[in-house]
Amino acid sequence: MKSFRYTQRIAQLALLIWAFFVMASVSAQSAAESLKAIYEIAMAQDPVIAAARASYRADSEVRNQTRARLLPRITANTSYTDSTSEMRDLDSFFVQDNKTKTDTKRYGINLSQALFDLPAWYTFQRGKDLTASAKAQFGSDQQNLILRVSEAYFNILRAFDNTETRDAEQRAIQRQLEQTRERYEVGLVPITDVHEARAVFDEAAVNSLESRGALRIAFEELQVLTGRRHQILAGLGEQFLAPAPEPVESEAWVDFALNNNFQLKVAMLAKQAAQNNAKAQKYQHLPKLSLSMGYDKNDSEGTQNGISGVKIPGLSDNSLEASSRDINRQTDGSSIQLNLSMPIYSGGLLHSQRRQSAHRADSAQQNYIAARRNTVQTARSAHQRVMTNSARVSARKQSIVSAQSALKATQAGYEVGTRNIVDVLVAQQTLYRARRNFANTRYDYILSMMRLKQVAGQLSPEDIYQLSAWLQPQIVVQRSVETGNL
Repeated sequence: MKSFRYTQRIAQLALLIWAFFVMASVSAQSAAESLKAIYEIAMAQDPVIAAARASYRADSEVRNQTRARLLPRITANTSYTDSTSEMRDLDSFFVQDNKTKTDTKRYGINLSQALFDLPAWYTFQRGKDLTASAKAQFGSDQQNLILRVSEAYFNILRAFDNTETRDAEQRAIQRQLEQTRERYEVGLVPITDVHEARAVFDEAAVNSLESRGALRIAFEELQVLTGRRHQILAGLGEQFLAPAPEPVESEAWVDFALNNNFQLKVAMLAKQAAQNNAKAQKYQHLPKLSLSMGYDKNDSEGTQNGISGVKIPGLSDNSLEASSRDINRQTDGSSIQLNLSMPIYSGGLLHSQRRQSAHRADSAQQNYIAARRNTVQTARSAHQRVMTNSARVSARKQSIVSAQSALKATQAGYEVGTRNIVDVLVAQQTLYRARRNFANTRYDYILSMMRLKQVAGQLSPEDIYQLSAWLQPQIVVQRSVETGNL
């Protein structure tokens, strides 16, 4: 009876332990952050994209500023004057002593409109090019954010997979070392086998330590983008496919790049802006015609008090008369004016500016040619890299199967004495290297595909969402590892 109760308690304890691990696993899965969640956080928190957004909004105002020179300008003005004046003339034949106080209100409105101004027109065209260039540059910055987030995320997955395989390799070599020691103690193998296994184990331990450090660095790099400390990410499932890009032909991707690449658009718009600026400077010597219209109204109110009269010698001042009158004066005026101006000589300034802008237009033209050539070359290289990585994923997956078979055969040969411990250790290292290479190749394929879409101008948040769908929360990629907390 006691034995039954003891067995029952053991079973209950085992059930509780199993439930604890299940709940811990579910909790870790629910806490795992996906690529989509990280991207959305980075969109709001990354200072680089925030600065790019502010620069885009600032540069977008260039079009409005240059257009202002072509639109009418209306100004209104008003003034209020409180004046007091006194005029005295007592020594002359005619006596006058007046004091005047006046309040004057003035209102005016003026309109001016350029009728013929070629430099202003081409400056406006340049402003439109610069605003469009700012938009293209912001599109490029948004693509860069997608790529930076993807690189940071998959670098963590890469470092985690490398840490897992390094730790597994270390454990396998440790077991091999223990078995070799046991064989040596019973006289089945020489001491040199123990030394060989120990040397390989020490190297595996160092590699494991380095991989854990790389994992910690990868998590810190992601924190730079989001400003948050991340602990658990969702891993990439085994069912992930690495198909060749569609379309398969590289020239199709070259055409995409020539039509959609954002940096190429920036270079093209910079060229157009420089050309329009050169035209604006070229026509600075032409006459400019403008129209001005104005309306003014003055309203004056006040009083004038004083004495005046003819001063006759020998008579008293009773002949002078006191006077007082109110002042109420209103004036209205309007004007229409045509203004024609043309520079004759400015000390050589206009000619110098014209030559300078022409040279800058040539420079922008050459920069565009270089950007176009680089875009073509980058598109072809990126396409070739994707094709290569797609083939490497399949090949390296098969190499794992081959390495497993080779390890089993080598271990069997070691049991019967036809192979030595070095052969076994090399076979083990080959297997774990094949697993690391397979994991690395999958991440290389993902990033190379995203770079191809970037150069083709087709990289968008939709690619983030599609990749995020391949991630599995039950594959826990965490900052903490078995051998310590990073």
